[in-house]
Order: sequence, then structure tokens, then C-alpha cells
Amino acid sequence: MIIVALLKGVPARTTRVVTVSGVLKREEMDIVMNPHDVKAIEAADYVKRRVGGKVVALTMGPEVKLAPIMNGLYDAQVEGVDEAIVLSDRRMAGADTLATAYTVSLGVKRLLDVNRNAVDEVIRLIEAVAEKKILLERSKELYNSNLIPNRIYSTLPAVKQSTISEYVSGRISKQDTLSRLDKFRESLGNFVIVTGVKSTDGETGSVGPQVAEALSDLYAFLVPHITYVHDFDIEPSSNTVTAERKISRIIQILEVKLPVLLTISPGYRSRVAPAGFKKEVRENNYKGKVRDLIKWDATLIGADSRKIGLPGSPTLVGPGVDIGRPLSQKILGRTFVFKEGVGSLQWEGQTYGPFQPGDRVDGLPDPLQRELTDRGLIQPFGYQDLMRELFGEFNASR
Repeated sequence: MIIVALLKGVPARTTRVVTVSGVLKREEMDIVMNPHDVKAIEAADYVKRRVGGKVVALTMGPEVKLAPIMNGLYDAQVEGVDEAIVLSDRRMAGADTLATAYTVSLGVKRLLDVNRNAVDEVIRLIEAVAEKKILLERSKELYNSNLIPNRIYSTLPAVKQSTISEYVSGRISKQDTLSRLDKFRESLGNFVIVTGVKSTDGETGSVGPQVAEALSDLYAFLVPHITYVHDFDIEPSSNTVTAERKISRIIQILEVKLPVLLTISPGYRSRVAPAGFKKEVRENNYKGKVRDLIKWDATLIGADSRKIGLPGSPTLVGPGVDIGRPLSQKILGRTFVFKEGVGSLQWEGQTYGPFQPGDRVDGLPDPLQRELTDRGLIQPFGYQDLMRELFGEFNASR
């Protein structure tokens, strides 16, 4: 089973917030994992211990800031994640919840496609009657890449009857082998996605359900979601999840068929997995941890550029503020800002500055403002200035 833990990097403390359109400049902040997502990792770990599979952590944002967080998940107090993926691209910046959910759903779909493609490759080798040596070598490569589980191929001494080993030894026929592989391929559609109920820097609680809706659109079938889950169990024989959630004074018990997305409540406490399923769990598990962080950009996940980042975000956000600094708002075409950095300025016995590129021109005497304007050091806040603040330096012709 593929178990996806959706995570988010949030500011470690109240810090600088970009003053344009309320968009955070995460690359300038100290970023930590969203505290609510800790419970998602615990829930993902339980699913793996209950039915087997692999846990893949997936996040979105600046790779340089998220890499330390994702790498730390391999050594969590629970078993930790097996793989980590970051969706990172300047074109994704400035996304609201809708654009974020669309982008993340494409990341989940690509993850599932990559794992299906690995099984398809094994099937093609068998159908083409490839030499068994070639089949074994390629199966081992896919296994070591964490793309096929012990059930299909394994180097574990405890797993003596993997599908490929039985086929190569002649214990099962080609038809039975293909039937097993087809069945496993179909089972990849029974995935579980877990995430925190909300993020501390957004507090909307809507991205999880929106990811489920976006996946439903991509696959043309319903991917159900259950929010505020504080207890759940999964039954592998029937591919069902029974979840208990509490909303205000109401407690609901819901049962859904896989696949499913769960947002995990802060009050979640992981269950103890039944011991009687250890053999099956081991066969469903993959080789283990792949510690090389995987980065996918917008092109690789096949994103429509009109639906990601700022262009794909219909939400209108009011002016942001710099916490601890005076309220600051910039209006296109009307607010004057510094075009480049300027050191301290002396004017009629007063000292002003220093100023950074993009700083508002506030409190300067009119004659000094006119002089700076004539020198080309200040200008009206324009669209390119907005793009630069949101995304950093970029090629305006692209």
C-alpha cells in the first residue's frame, strides 16, 4: 500500500511576513514542520504497521528550506518515512488553498504512476519472455529503488516465496504470475493519504479536503475524505477504513472504502497494530528508506501553469504586515518604493535610512524625494516589483 503523508513547512516563530498580497516569503524564514502534521506521521506509521506498504512524505515549497525538515523524518521516534518528495518550483509560489491542492494532487498522482510503471515494467518483461536473468536483475533494481514490495521481489531471508522467485524457479506458471502482478497493480489504487487538520500559518483546514476533490477530478472517481479524525482503523480484507471524528459536541463514526484522505486531529492516539498480521505486513512492505530527497517541478508533474501559484489562485488576500514593524501596504502605481538599496541619507541635519530595494518611501522630505526620483533611485511600485517580492529575481521575458 502507498501511504502518503502530506506535510507543510511553516514559520518557526512570528517573523517577517511579506507585505504584498499576504504571501509569505518562506525562503527568508526559519521553517519547521507544521505541528499538526506530527499526528499525520503517527497515523501513517500505524497504517504501515497494520497493513504494510511504504510511507511517502510529500510537501511543497522552497527545497532549500524544506530539505532539512524532510530528511529529519527518516529518524522519527516512530518508524519514520520511507521516501520524501518536495514539490518545488518558483511557478508554484503564491498559491492559495485551491492552487496548492491542485499542485499536491498532481504530485500524489505522479507518485502512484511511478509505482504502477514499475509493476508494468515487470509485467512487460514476463510477457516478452525475457531471459529470467534479465527479469531478476531488473526486479532487483526496482526493489532496491523501493518501487516494488517484498511480495513481488525480495532479498529478505524471511520472504522465500516472492512472486518473481516462484516464477523463476518454476513453482508457478506465467499466467499465475501475471495474474498476481495485475492484482497487485490494481491494489495500488487503494492508497491512504493523511495530513494534519490545518496549518499554523493558514488555519483554513481546507487543503486536505481540496486535495481529495482534486484527485477525484484527476481520476474521475470519488476519493472520499474524513476530517478531524481522532481515531481510526483499517481492515485490509475489505479495504475499508472506520474513522471516528469529533466536531464540537458531535461524535461521528464513518466507514469508507479505500482510497481515502484523512485529516488527523491533534487528539489522535495511535493504536497498537495486531500481531497476527506480521507475516502479511512484511510481504507488503518495501525494502525501506530511500534517503535521497526527490524534487519534482511543475513540468515534471504535468501542471497547467494557469492553475498553479499566483495565476491559479482566485483568493484575494488583504495587505500583509511585517510583524514588529509599522503597518505597511503597497498599491500598484501609487506607492513609491526604492528601486535599489540606498545607505543612510543626510538632509538638513536629519539622517534617513538605510533602505532596501522595495522599501516604501515614507517620511522623506518632498525635495529629497524629488531628488531621489530624478536620480532614478525611487519609482512607483509596479507589477514587476510585485512579482519580484513574491518570487525573487526572475526573467521577466519568460
